[in-house]
Parts: sequence; structure tokens; C-alpha cells
Amino acid sequence: MNTKLFAGISAALVLGAALPVFAQGVGAGAGVNARVGSTTVGTNVEVRMANAKDRANQEIARRINALRALNERVQAMVRVSATVKANISSDVDAEIASLTALNAKIQGDPDFDLLRADIQSITSSYRIFVLIIPQGHIIVAADKIQTAVSTMKTFAEKLQARISAAQTSGTDVTAATASLSDMNAKLADAQAQASAAISLVADLTPDNGDKAKMTANEQALKDARAKLRTALKDLQDARKDAGDIVKALRTWTVDTTLPNTSASSSATSSVSGGTQ
Repeated sequence: MNTKLFAGISAALVLGAALPVFAQGVGAGAGVNARVGSTTVGTNVEVRMANAKDRANQEIARRINALRALNERVQAMVRVSATVKANISSDVDAEIASLTALNAKIQGDPDFDLLRADIQSITSSYRIFVLIIPQGHIIVAADKIQTAVSTMKTFAEKLQARISAAQTSGTDVTAATASLSDMNAKLADAQAQASAAISLVADLTPDNGDKAKMTANEQALKDARAKLRTALKDLQDARKDAGDIVKALRTWTVDTTLPNTSASSSATSSVSGGTQ
């Protein structure tokens, strides 16, 4: 799999790595059929294989739809480069092409052994829901955080201008200055945490049955999500700082135009919804 997809994202969709029930049922069906008369065996095998192929088709379609939905969200990101978006789009297309080819092979498999192995590869080789989708969601969430940071930094600059005007007029701005300093520090940390989250998942690839690699991948995803939660907490703290400053501005006698706090509020709320 081309790893550019995640070099470029509340919780992501994370499903267990165990073989799906539909895949396990293929082998079981073969054992049952072997104990039946020859005519019935042929009929039952055909029916069971047809059912297994239909379920495999549905599972592959579900993964393809999830990849397309993820790509749409990625292409809507605003803090990543056009190159990153193009790479992601290219790699999603490659994954979809591989899944489509696998489905064609499954539909043409002539016996249970081949069918079982190909169905197992839907999860063991592709890891769409346990790795690829979570990676993409981490990148999308990180992008939302970086966008919110940018919005709130602009807001912080406006607050700084009001504080400076008040200070010039002789107003004690010690508390407001401290809050603004904390706000800027929280925003800087949120940005760093978001970037670190992306770096943690950038080079992850499917484990293909390697338990050590699977454990490492799971830990990387867990650590990345923790960084996103820290970044979100930073944004919430920064928003509180901004609110404290605005309250102080309202009490000062100097004529200042208060910034609109809706920008920081909506930005934080948007990110919170995207990192659950």
C-alpha cells in the first residue's frame, strides 16, 4: 500500500482485527457439506459459496464507500497543501482499485479454499477500518485544530490591540496581559500537538498478520488521539482566556471596540465535534 496517504485525523472508526463472521463461515460451511450426500453437497456448496461471495461483496463495498467519504473530507481540508491532498486522493484511488480487483477475484473463486483465503485478506491485508480510516480521521481532526488555531490567533491579535490601547490610557492591564500570554501559549501547543499527531500516523502500514506491527500501529493511533485531545483542551483553555480578557475590556473606561468572541467559540466547537 502506498504510504503517502497518511504522510500528509475524534475519534476514528476502529473495528477489531478479528476475522469477520462472514469469513469464518466459509470454512465451516465446507465441513458441514462434506457429511451430506454427493448431490446435496454440490447444491449446498454452491449456495454457501454464493452467500459468502455476496457478503464479501457487501463488506468490500462498505470499505470502498468509507474510503470515498474519507477522501471527500480530506479534500475539504484547508491547512494542508494541494500536494498532500493530491497524494491522498491518489492513494485512496489505489486502495479502491485493489479492493475492486479483490472483489472480482472473490466472485470468480471456484472453490472454498481460495474463497476463504481471499475473504480473509479483506481484513488481514487491507485493514481499512482498523488502520486506514482511523489514520485519515486523525489527519482531518488535526487539520480542524490547525484551522481553529489560525482563527484564534487572529482573534488574539485583536485582543492585543485593545489591551495595548487600554495600557496607553493608563489602565492596569496586568491580568489581561497574563491571560493573553497563556492564550498564545495554549494555541502554540495545540498547533504542535496536532502536527505531532499527524507525524505519529504518517508512516503506518497494514500489519498483514504481524502481531508486533499490529500492536505498534494500535499504540501509534492511540498516542495520536491523545495528542488531539490535548490540543482540543488547549483550544478550550485558550477560549476561556479570551473570554476573561473580553470581560476585563468591558470594565475598562477606555473606549475600545470589543472583538467578536463568536469566532473562537465556533472554532473550538467545530474541532470538538470532529475529534470525538
